[in-house]
Amino acid sequence: MNHRSRFMPSRLVTGALALILVAGLAACGSNNNDASSSAPGASSQASGKKVTVTFWNTFTGSDGDTLKEIVDGYNAKNKGKIEVKMDILPADQFNQKLPPSIATSTAPSLVAMSPTSASAFIQNGTLLPLDDFYETPGVNKADFEDSAIQLGQSGGKTYLLPMQVFGIQFYWNMDLFKAAGLDPEKPPADFNELADYAVKLTDASKNQYGFLMPIKGAPQYYSMFVWGNGGEMVDASAKQSVLNTPENVKTFEWLADLAVNKKVTPKGLNGVETDKLFLGGKAGMYITGPWLAAGLKSNNVNFGVSLPPKGSAAQATIADGVGFAVPKGTSDEERLAAYDFIGYWNSTEIAKEWSQKIGFPPYLKSVAADPDIQADETIAAMSNLGSAGRAFLPGIVNADRINSDVLFPLMEQIVSGLDPATGVQKASDAIDDILKTEK
Repeated sequence: MNHRSRFMPSRLVTGALALILVAGLAACGSNNNDASSSAPGASSQASGKKVTVTFWNTFTGSDGDTLKEIVDGYNAKNKGKIEVKMDILPADQFNQKLPPSIATSTAPSLVAMSPTSASAFIQNGTLLPLDDFYETPGVNKADFEDSAIQLGQSGGKTYLLPMQVFGIQFYWNMDLFKAAGLDPEKPPADFNELADYAVKLTDASKNQYGFLMPIKGAPQYYSMFVWGNGGEMVDASAKQSVLNTPENVKTFEWLADLAVNKKVTPKGLNGVETDKLFLGGKAGMYITGPWLAAGLKSNNVNFGVSLPPKGSAAQATIADGVGFAVPKGTSDEERLAAYDFIGYWNSTEIAKEWSQKIGFPPYLKSVAADPDIQADETIAAMSNLGSAGRAFLPGIVNADRINSDVLFPLMEQIVSGLDPATGVQKASDAIDDILKTEK
Protein backbone atom coordinates (compact mmCIF):
# COMPACT_ATOMS: atom_id res chain seq x y z
CA MET A 1 0.00 0.00 0.00
CA ASN A 2 1.29 3.46 -0.87
CA HIS A 3 0.86 5.11 2.53
CA ARG A 4 1.88 8.56 1.32
CA SER A 5 -1.02 8.53 -1.13
CA ARG A 6 -3.33 8.66 1.91
CA PHE A 7 -2.45 12.35 2.11
CA MET A 8 -2.80 13.19 -1.58
CA PRO A 9 -6.09 14.74 -2.77
CA SER A 10 -8.32 12.25 -4.60
CA ARG A 11 -12.09 12.64 -4.96
CA LEU A 12 -14.72 10.62 -6.74
CA VAL A 13 -18.50 11.05 -6.73
CA THR A 14 -20.45 7.93 -7.66
CA GLY A 15 -24.23 8.09 -7.34
CA ALA A 16 -25.13 9.11 -3.80
CA LEU A 17 -21.66 8.40 -2.40
CA ALA A 18 -18.89 10.98 -2.26
CA LEU A 19 -15.89 8.70 -1.83
CA ILE A 20 -12.43 9.96 -1.01
CA LEU A 21 -9.97 7.09 -0.96
CA VAL A 22 -6.22 6.82 -0.82
CA ALA A 23 -4.07 4.68 1.25
CA GLY A 24 -3.60 4.31 4.82
CA LEU A 25 -5.72 4.18 7.88
CA ALA A 26 -7.32 2.49 10.68
CA ALA A 27 -9.85 1.82 13.16
CA CYS A 28 -11.00 0.03 16.11
CA GLY A 29 -10.32 -3.35 17.40
CA SER A 30 -10.33 -6.72 19.00
CA ASN A 31 -7.85 -9.38 19.99
CA ASN A 32 -7.32 -13.10 20.38
CA ASN A 33 -4.21 -13.93 22.40
CA ASP A 34 -2.80 -16.31 19.80
CA ALA A 35 -3.65 -17.17 16.22
CA SER A 36 -4.31 -20.85 16.94
CA SER A 37 -7.19 -19.90 19.26
CA SER A 38 -9.22 -18.47 16.38
CA ALA A 39 -12.31 -20.67 16.13
CA PRO A 40 -14.30 -21.00 12.90
CA GLY A 41 -17.40 -18.79 12.62
CA ALA A 42 -20.41 -19.98 14.57
CA SER A 43 -22.66 -20.08 11.53
CA SER A 44 -20.15 -22.20 9.63
CA GLN A 45 -20.00 -24.71 12.46
CA ALA A 46 -23.78 -24.82 12.68
CA SER A 47 -24.35 -25.37 8.97
CA GLY A 48 -21.40 -27.67 8.38
CA LYS A 49 -20.56 -25.96 5.07
CA LYS A 50 -17.69 -23.75 4.06
CA VAL A 51 -18.27 -20.00 4.17
CA THR A 52 -16.44 -17.79 1.66
CA VAL A 53 -15.43 -14.26 2.64
CA THR A 54 -14.58 -12.01 -0.30
CA PHE A 55 -12.10 -9.33 0.72
CA TRP A 56 -11.14 -6.21 -1.26
CA ASN A 57 -8.23 -3.94 -0.35
CA THR A 58 -5.60 -1.68 -1.92
CA PHE A 59 -2.38 -3.19 -0.55
CA THR A 60 -0.64 -2.99 -3.92
CA GLY A 61 2.85 -2.49 -2.45
CA SER A 62 5.27 -5.02 -1.02
CA ASP A 63 3.10 -5.22 2.10
CA GLY A 64 0.52 -6.97 -0.07
CA ASP A 65 2.82 -9.99 -0.24
CA THR A 66 2.86 -10.22 3.54
CA LEU A 67 -0.91 -9.78 3.65
CA LYS A 68 -1.30 -12.67 1.17
CA GLU A 69 0.90 -14.88 3.34
CA ILE A 70 -1.28 -14.18 6.37
CA VAL A 71 -4.50 -14.81 4.44
CA ASP A 72 -3.08 -18.07 3.08
CA GLY A 73 -2.13 -19.13 6.60
CA TYR A 74 -5.64 -18.41 7.85
CA ASN A 75 -7.20 -20.38 5.01
CA ALA A 76 -4.94 -23.36 5.71
CA LYS A 77 -5.99 -23.38 9.38
CA ASN A 78 -9.68 -23.17 8.45
CA LYS A 79 -9.75 -25.49 5.45
CA GLY A 80 -13.26 -26.64 4.71
CA LYS A 81 -14.78 -24.15 7.15
CA ILE A 82 -13.93 -20.58 6.10
CA GLU A 83 -12.04 -19.30 3.07
CA VAL A 84 -10.98 -15.69 2.54
CA LYS A 85 -10.80 -14.87 -1.16
CA MET A 86 -8.83 -11.65 -1.51
CA ASP A 87 -8.67 -9.16 -4.38
CA ILE A 88 -5.97 -6.48 -4.18
CA LEU A 89 -7.03 -3.51 -6.32
CA PRO A 90 -5.38 -0.23 -7.28
CA ALA A 91 -7.02 2.60 -5.32
CA ASP A 92 -8.74 4.10 -8.37
CA GLN A 93 -10.35 0.75 -9.27
CA PHE A 94 -11.43 0.24 -5.66
CA ASN A 95 -12.98 3.72 -5.79
CA GLN A 96 -14.85 2.93 -8.97
CA LYS A 97 -16.04 -0.58 -8.12
CA LEU A 98 -17.14 -0.45 -4.50
CA PRO A 99 -20.10 2.01 -4.58
CA PRO A 100 -21.92 0.33 -7.50
CA SER A 101 -21.20 -3.12 -6.07
CA ILE A 102 -22.98 -2.14 -2.85
CA ALA A 103 -25.89 -0.64 -4.82
CA THR A 104 -26.32 -3.86 -6.82
CA SER A 105 -25.81 -6.25 -3.87
CA THR A 106 -22.61 -7.63 -5.40
CA ALA A 107 -20.22 -6.11 -2.87
CA PRO A 108 -17.48 -8.09 -1.17
CA SER A 109 -18.05 -9.40 2.35
CA LEU A 110 -15.13 -7.40 3.70
CA VAL A 111 -13.15 -4.32 2.66
CA ALA A 112 -10.19 -2.39 4.02
CA MET A 113 -10.46 1.40 4.05
CA SER A 114 -9.57 4.51 6.00
CA PRO A 115 -11.92 6.25 8.44
CA THR A 116 -12.07 9.26 6.11
CA SER A 117 -13.01 7.08 3.15
CA ALA A 118 -15.60 5.29 5.26
CA SER A 119 -17.39 8.53 6.22
CA ALA A 120 -19.41 8.80 3.01
CA PHE A 121 -20.53 5.17 3.27
CA ILE A 122 -21.47 5.56 6.92
CA GLN A 123 -23.48 8.68 6.14
CA ASN A 124 -25.37 6.81 3.42
CA GLY A 125 -25.97 3.73 5.57
CA THR A 126 -23.99 1.39 3.33
CA LEU A 127 -21.62 0.01 5.99
CA LEU A 128 -22.83 -2.26 8.76
CA PRO A 129 -22.23 -1.37 12.42
CA LEU A 130 -19.81 -3.91 13.92
CA ASP A 131 -20.08 -3.31 17.67
CA ASP A 132 -21.02 -6.94 18.38
CA PHE A 133 -17.56 -8.02 17.23
CA TYR A 134 -16.29 -7.17 20.71
CA GLU A 135 -18.64 -9.77 22.17
CA THR A 136 -16.93 -12.53 20.18
CA PRO A 137 -15.38 -15.19 22.45
CA GLY A 138 -11.61 -14.76 22.64
CA VAL A 139 -11.68 -11.07 21.76
CA ASN A 140 -9.96 -8.84 24.32
CA LYS A 141 -10.98 -5.24 23.69
CA ALA A 142 -8.72 -4.07 26.53
CA ASP A 143 -5.67 -5.08 24.49
CA PHE A 144 -6.28 -2.27 22.00
CA GLU A 145 -4.98 1.27 22.32
CA ASP A 146 -7.86 3.71 22.86
CA SER A 147 -6.89 5.73 19.79
CA ALA A 148 -7.21 2.62 17.62
CA ILE A 149 -10.70 1.88 18.89
CA GLN A 150 -11.88 5.47 18.42
CA LEU A 151 -10.76 5.57 14.79
CA GLY A 152 -13.50 3.16 13.81
CA GLN A 153 -16.33 4.92 15.60
CA SER A 154 -18.91 7.34 14.26
CA GLY A 155 -22.12 8.51 15.91
CA GLY A 156 -21.59 6.19 18.86
CA LYS A 157 -21.27 3.07 16.71
CA THR A 158 -18.32 1.07 15.40
CA TYR A 159 -17.98 0.73 11.63
CA LEU A 160 -14.30 -0.16 11.27
CA LEU A 161 -12.29 -2.84 13.04
CA PRO A 162 -8.51 -2.60 13.20
CA MET A 163 -6.20 -3.74 10.48
CA GLN A 164 -3.35 -1.26 10.75
CA VAL A 165 -2.96 1.79 12.97
CA PHE A 166 -0.16 4.30 13.07
CA GLY A 167 0.59 7.76 14.35
CA ILE A 168 2.31 10.66 12.67
CA GLN A 169 5.74 10.99 14.25
CA PHE A 170 8.35 13.63 15.06
CA TYR A 171 11.80 12.90 13.59
CA TRP A 172 15.09 14.60 14.37
CA ASN A 173 18.59 14.27 12.91
CA MET A 174 20.88 13.39 15.82
CA ASP A 175 24.07 14.38 14.03
CA LEU A 176 22.72 17.84 13.19
CA PHE A 177 21.55 18.22 16.79
CA LYS A 178 25.03 17.46 18.06
CA ALA A 179 26.65 19.86 15.56
CA ALA A 180 24.28 22.62 16.73
CA GLY A 181 25.20 22.07 20.38
CA LEU A 182 21.93 20.29 21.22
CA ASP A 183 21.57 17.01 23.09
CA PRO A 184 21.10 14.43 20.30
CA GLU A 185 19.18 12.12 22.64
CA LYS A 186 16.53 14.69 23.54
CA PRO A 187 13.94 16.06 21.11
CA PRO A 188 12.26 19.37 21.94
CA ALA A 189 9.80 18.94 24.79
CA ASP A 190 7.40 21.69 23.74
CA PHE A 191 6.66 24.17 20.97
CA ASN A 192 8.93 26.82 22.46
CA GLU A 193 11.90 24.46 22.39
CA LEU A 194 11.01 23.38 18.86
CA ALA A 195 11.17 27.01 17.72
CA ASP A 196 14.48 27.55 19.51
CA TYR A 197 16.01 24.36 18.10
CA ALA A 198 14.74 25.14 14.59
CA VAL A 199 16.68 28.41 14.55
CA LYS A 200 19.84 26.74 15.87
CA LEU A 201 19.60 23.97 13.28
CA THR A 202 19.13 26.31 10.31
CA ASP A 203 22.26 27.12 8.31
CA ALA A 204 21.63 28.95 5.04
CA SER A 205 25.25 28.55 3.94
CA LYS A 206 24.74 24.77 3.87
CA ASN A 207 21.15 24.83 2.56
CA GLN A 208 20.24 23.24 5.87
CA TYR A 209 16.85 23.81 7.48
CA GLY A 210 15.72 23.52 11.07
CA PHE A 211 12.11 22.39 10.65
CA LEU A 212 10.41 21.34 7.42
CA MET A 213 6.91 22.64 6.58
CA PRO A 214 5.54 21.05 3.38
CA ILE A 215 2.61 22.82 1.74
CA LYS A 216 0.84 19.76 0.25
CA GLY A 217 1.08 16.00 -0.20
CA ALA A 218 1.97 15.37 3.44
CA PRO A 219 0.32 14.44 6.72
CA GLN A 220 -1.77 17.21 8.25
CA TYR A 221 1.05 18.23 10.61
CA TYR A 222 -0.44 21.70 11.14
CA SER A 223 -3.30 20.08 13.08
CA MET A 224 -0.89 18.97 15.82
CA PHE A 225 -0.03 22.59 16.53
CA VAL A 226 -3.69 23.63 16.49
CA TRP A 227 -4.67 20.82 18.87
CA GLY A 228 -1.57 21.28 21.00
CA ASN A 229 -2.55 24.87 21.73
CA GLY A 230 -6.12 23.96 22.61
CA GLY A 231 -7.74 24.73 19.26
CA GLU A 232 -9.97 22.84 16.87
CA MET A 233 -10.72 23.22 13.17
CA VAL A 234 -14.27 21.89 12.83
CA ASP A 235 -17.19 21.27 15.17
CA ALA A 236 -18.24 17.90 13.75
CA SER A 237 -21.63 17.81 15.47
CA ALA A 238 -22.62 21.29 14.25
CA LYS A 239 -20.88 20.87 10.87
CA GLN A 240 -19.30 24.27 11.36
CA SER A 241 -15.81 25.74 11.21
CA VAL A 242 -14.19 26.77 14.49
CA LEU A 243 -10.89 27.67 12.87
CA ASN A 244 -11.15 31.45 13.26
CA THR A 245 -10.39 31.80 16.98
CA PRO A 246 -7.73 33.83 18.82
CA GLU A 247 -5.79 30.74 19.86
CA ASN A 248 -5.72 29.40 16.30
CA VAL A 249 -4.65 32.75 14.84
CA LYS A 250 -1.85 32.83 17.41
CA THR A 251 -0.76 29.33 16.39
CA PHE A 252 -0.57 30.24 12.72
CA GLU A 253 1.25 33.47 13.57
CA TRP A 254 3.83 31.35 15.39
CA LEU A 255 4.24 29.10 12.34
CA ALA A 256 4.51 32.16 10.08
CA ASP A 257 7.24 33.63 12.26
CA LEU A 258 9.27 30.43 11.95
CA ALA A 259 8.81 30.22 8.18
CA VAL A 260 8.97 33.87 7.10
CA ASN A 261 11.09 35.65 9.68
CA LYS A 262 13.36 32.88 10.91
CA LYS A 263 13.46 31.02 7.60
CA VAL A 264 13.67 27.59 9.19
CA THR A 265 11.92 25.91 6.23
CA PRO A 266 12.17 26.10 2.44
CA LYS A 267 9.10 27.52 0.70
CA GLY A 268 6.72 25.75 -1.65
CA LEU A 269 7.85 22.14 -1.24
CA ASN A 270 5.52 19.16 -1.19
CA GLY A 271 5.84 16.12 1.05
CA VAL A 272 7.93 14.10 -1.38
CA GLU A 273 10.42 16.96 -1.66
CA THR A 274 10.66 17.51 2.09
CA ASP A 275 11.10 13.76 2.57
CA LYS A 276 14.12 13.91 0.25
CA LEU A 277 15.63 16.81 2.21
CA PHE A 278 15.37 14.95 5.48
CA LEU A 279 16.60 11.69 3.94
CA GLY A 280 19.56 13.64 2.56
CA GLY A 281 20.56 15.00 5.97
CA LYS A 282 19.58 18.58 5.09
CA ALA A 283 17.01 19.16 7.82
CA GLY A 284 17.07 18.94 11.58
CA MET A 285 13.40 18.21 12.41
CA TYR A 286 10.38 16.91 10.52
CA ILE A 287 6.88 15.57 11.18
CA THR A 288 5.68 12.71 8.99
CA GLY A 289 4.59 9.07 9.06
CA PRO A 290 6.38 5.82 10.01
CA TRP A 291 7.09 5.06 6.34
CA LEU A 292 10.10 7.41 6.49
CA ALA A 293 12.01 5.25 8.99
CA ALA A 294 13.06 2.52 6.54
CA GLY A 295 14.53 5.09 4.13
CA LEU A 296 16.41 6.82 6.93
CA LYS A 297 17.94 3.52 7.95
CA SER A 298 18.94 2.61 4.41
CA ASN A 299 20.47 6.09 3.97
CA ASN A 300 22.41 5.68 7.22
CA VAL A 301 20.83 8.78 8.74
CA ASN A 302 21.33 8.90 12.51
CA PHE A 303 17.84 9.80 13.65
CA GLY A 304 15.47 9.78 16.60
CA VAL A 305 11.70 9.42 16.58
CA SER A 306 9.03 10.32 19.10
CA LEU A 307 5.61 11.91 19.51
CA PRO A 308 5.49 15.58 18.50
CA PRO A 309 6.33 18.12 21.22
CA LYS A 310 3.69 19.42 23.62
CA GLY A 311 1.81 22.64 23.07
CA SER A 312 0.43 25.01 25.66
CA ALA A 313 -2.61 22.77 26.20
CA ALA A 314 -1.77 19.23 25.11
CA GLN A 315 0.44 16.82 23.25
CA ALA A 316 -1.28 15.68 20.07
CA THR A 317 -0.69 13.74 16.90
CA ILE A 318 -2.73 12.17 14.11
CA ALA A 319 -3.77 8.57 14.58
CA ASP A 320 -4.44 7.01 11.22
CA GLY A 321 -4.51 3.64 9.58
CA VAL A 322 -6.63 1.08 7.76
CA GLY A 323 -9.70 -0.68 9.10
CA PHE A 324 -11.91 -3.62 8.17
CA ALA A 325 -15.47 -2.71 7.13
CA VAL A 326 -18.44 -4.88 6.17
CA PRO A 327 -20.69 -3.52 3.38
CA LYS A 328 -24.47 -3.50 3.64
CA GLY A 329 -26.01 -6.62 2.15
CA THR A 330 -23.41 -9.00 3.59
CA SER A 331 -25.14 -12.04 5.07
CA ASP A 332 -24.92 -12.80 8.79
CA GLU A 333 -23.06 -15.98 7.93
CA GLU A 334 -20.39 -14.09 5.99
CA ARG A 335 -20.21 -11.34 8.61
CA LEU A 336 -19.53 -13.86 11.38
CA ALA A 337 -16.93 -15.59 9.22
CA ALA A 338 -15.32 -12.17 8.57
CA TYR A 339 -15.27 -11.61 12.34
CA ASP A 340 -13.34 -14.85 12.71
CA PHE A 341 -10.71 -13.70 10.23
CA ILE A 342 -10.49 -10.26 11.87
CA GLY A 343 -9.99 -11.97 15.23
CA TYR A 344 -7.17 -14.03 13.70
CA TRP A 345 -5.60 -10.88 12.25
CA ASN A 346 -5.76 -9.22 15.66
CA SER A 347 -4.16 -12.11 17.51
CA THR A 348 -0.87 -11.31 19.21
CA GLU A 349 0.99 -13.73 16.95
CA ILE A 350 -0.25 -12.35 13.62
CA ALA A 351 -0.18 -8.70 14.68
CA LYS A 352 3.45 -9.15 15.74
CA GLU A 353 4.30 -10.75 12.39
CA TRP A 354 2.70 -7.84 10.51
CA SER A 355 4.50 -5.23 12.61
CA GLN A 356 7.90 -6.85 12.23
CA LYS A 357 7.66 -7.48 8.50
CA ILE A 358 6.08 -4.13 7.55
CA GLY A 359 7.89 -2.00 10.13
CA PHE A 360 4.77 -0.23 11.37
CA PRO A 361 4.01 0.16 15.08
CA PRO A 362 1.55 -2.25 16.72
CA TYR A 363 -1.75 -1.07 18.18
CA LEU A 364 -2.17 -4.12 20.43
CA LYS A 365 -0.70 -3.65 23.89
CA SER A 366 0.38 -7.29 24.00
CA VAL A 367 2.45 -6.81 20.84
CA ALA A 368 3.91 -3.49 21.97
CA ALA A 369 5.10 -5.22 25.17
CA ASP A 370 6.70 -8.12 23.29
CA PRO A 371 10.51 -8.35 23.86
CA ASP A 372 11.24 -8.61 20.13
CA ILE A 373 9.20 -5.48 19.39
CA GLN A 374 10.77 -3.66 22.33
CA ALA A 375 14.21 -4.56 20.96
CA ASP A 376 13.45 -2.59 17.77
CA GLU A 377 14.00 0.95 19.03
CA THR A 378 12.17 2.60 16.14
CA ILE A 379 9.03 0.45 16.31
CA ALA A 380 9.01 0.64 20.11
CA ALA A 381 9.20 4.44 20.01
CA MET A 382 6.26 4.63 17.58
CA SER A 383 4.08 2.06 19.36
CA ASN A 384 2.30 3.97 22.09
CA LEU A 385 0.23 6.97 21.02
CA GLY A 386 -1.66 6.96 24.32
CA SER A 387 -4.05 9.87 24.67
CA ALA A 388 -2.11 11.95 22.10
CA GLY A 389 -3.52 10.15 19.06
CA ARG A 390 -6.47 11.83 17.36
CA ALA A 391 -8.33 11.29 14.10
CA PHE A 392 -8.31 14.12 11.57
CA LEU A 393 -11.81 15.64 11.32
CA PRO A 394 -13.68 12.44 12.26
CA GLY A 395 -17.23 12.19 10.93
CA ILE A 396 -16.65 14.82 8.23
CA VAL A 397 -17.26 13.37 4.76
CA ASN A 398 -15.29 16.20 3.11
CA ALA A 399 -12.30 15.98 5.47
CA ASP A 400 -9.85 15.29 2.62
CA ARG A 401 -11.26 18.19 0.61
CA ILE A 402 -10.93 20.57 3.57
CA ASN A 403 -7.34 19.44 3.99
CA SER A 404 -6.29 19.66 0.35
CA ASP A 405 -8.40 22.63 -0.80
CA VAL A 406 -8.35 24.85 2.28
CA LEU A 407 -5.91 24.03 5.07
CA PHE A 408 -2.83 23.12 3.08
CA PRO A 409 -3.34 26.17 0.82
CA LEU A 410 -3.53 28.19 4.05
CA MET A 411 -0.15 26.74 5.07
CA GLU A 412 1.27 27.57 1.64
CA GLN A 413 0.10 31.17 1.95
CA ILE A 414 1.42 31.53 5.49
CA VAL A 415 4.84 30.10 4.59
CA SER A 416 4.90 32.62 1.72
CA GLY A 417 4.13 35.59 3.99
CA LEU A 418 0.33 36.00 4.04
CA ASP A 419 -1.05 37.72 7.12
CA PRO A 420 -2.14 34.78 9.34
CA ALA A 421 -5.28 36.50 10.70
CA THR A 422 -6.53 37.24 7.18
CA GLY A 423 -5.67 33.74 5.99
CA VAL A 424 -7.38 32.01 8.91
CA GLN A 425 -10.57 34.03 8.43
CA LYS A 426 -10.77 33.23 4.71
CA ALA A 427 -9.99 29.57 5.36
CA SER A 428 -12.70 29.37 8.00
CA ASP A 429 -15.26 30.80 5.58
CA ALA A 430 -14.17 28.30 2.93
CA ILE A 431 -14.60 25.41 5.36
CA ASP A 432 -18.12 26.57 6.17
CA ASP A 433 -18.95 26.67 2.47
CA ILE A 434 -17.80 23.05 2.10
CA LEU A 435 -19.66 21.92 5.21
CA LYS A 436 -22.97 23.28 3.89
CA THR A 437 -23.16 20.15 1.75
CA GLU A 438 -23.14 17.97 4.88
CA LYS A 439 -25.95 19.69 6.78
